Amino acid sequence: MGLIKRFYQSNRHVKLAIILAPMLAIGGYILTGIYLDDRIDAQPTMDKPLALQPDCHLLSGVCELLHREIAVNVAMENEGGQRLFYLSTSTPIKGTLVAFTDQQAPRPMHRRGGDNRKWVLEIREPIHEGQRVKLVISGNKHRYFAEIPVSD
Repeated sequence: MGLIKRFYQSNRHVKLAIILAPMLAIGGYILTGIYLDDRIDAQPTMDKPLALQPDCHLLSGVCELLHREIAVNVAMENEGGQRLFYLSTSTPIKGTLVAFTDQQAPRPMHRRGGDNRKWVLEIREPIHEGQRVKLVISGNKHRYFAEIPVSD
């Protein structure tokens, strides 16, 4: 009770400072976040990692990769004796490169239809469990990359 009594007996400037300080701190925190977020997005080209979701089984299903600005689904399928690697994104992209082994040079994927969100690549070499698929996606502002472990 003595603290409240002392607050009311203090100078008006001290009262105002005690009331405004928390509001100014919270406002500064929010405005700094907005300012830095705009500056990060305005940078010309940055390589950003895609986060691999825990339920990723590339040989038997779909893998989902996420970043704050883009979501990517990748899958491998056998269709008519061909092995195909599919990629679909939540936003249009300029292009994508895929490498299935460390020794292999990355190969560009091809658009499916006229949509810049769906891509496909025919896989000629065998893919084994334990390999890592390296993926680079070129978006409108940034490049995104990921290493996907091949598992069943």
